[in-house]
Amino acid sequence: MPPTFRLRPGTASDLTHAVRLYDACLGSDKLVALLFPRKNEDPESYKKYLYRLYAKRYWSVEWTFTFVVKEGAESESESEDQDDLVVGFACWKRPSAEVGFQERWFTLFSWIAPLMRTFISLQNTLNPLNIDPHAAHAFDRVFPPIEKTLFADKNRAEWWYLSTLAVHPSVQGIGLGGLLMAQGLNKADEWQQQEEQQQRDEEDGRQRGTEGGAAEVRGKIWLIGLRGTDAFYSRFGFVEVGRANVGDLSEWDGGIVMFRE
Repeated sequence: MPPTFRLRPGTASDLTHAVRLYDACLGSDKLVALLFPRKNEDPESYKKYLYRLYAKRYWSVEWTFTFVVKEGAESESESEDQDDLVVGFACWKRPSAEVGFQERWFTLFSWIAPLMRTFISLQNTLNPLNIDPHAAHAFDRVFPPIEKTLFADKNRAEWWYLSTLAVHPSVQGIGLGGLLMAQGLNKADEWQQQEEQQQRDEEDGRQRGTEGGAAEVRGKIWLIGLRGTDAFYSRFGFVEVGRANVGDLSEWDGGIVMFRE
């Protein structure tokens, strides 16, 4: 019987899987060679850097992780190789307008998260990694002016950002990437519909849930794709609006910036 798969929210223990899957799917991409020129000589520092990056995101209210696991993974014996069970993930940054005041400031997570991010920063100071910081932060230098231009006439607080979507090569081609994408699109669409319905209710006094065409509203999402991924993302309504392979990233053969709105 062929395996079946399901989605579940990520936990802190899944961050090692995020690093493994990132490396399996993107490790040979030209972008990784540009950001981590010492990867081959010190792969552990490269992986620890990725782990700390994803850990900082995990301990931030704006970022969310979703993982693909083989059905029944939670009931497998402890001897089962978990690497074979966790086969894909997506990392999204929610729009700032979607994060409510209470969630941002008055939950247990919101109180623990700053402490965890501080701890990770201390690790970077006390246990520095063998990476080239100038190369690793190329995006921080290259993309802000591009982003400023792309969002000049848009409300940046309404946009979702898909940072990573990775499915292990051993199970690619069976729809798992589409499964991850569909879940994210549904969340973005539902939130956008709620926002626009609320605006209409405030304008004309109708109660939320009345007919008003909200079903046609789509969430606003953007991403930066690797080489050859534009065909996949186009299937979900994304269109090219710019390129990020400029400046320090000019040698990158990817970098397509795509919007879906």
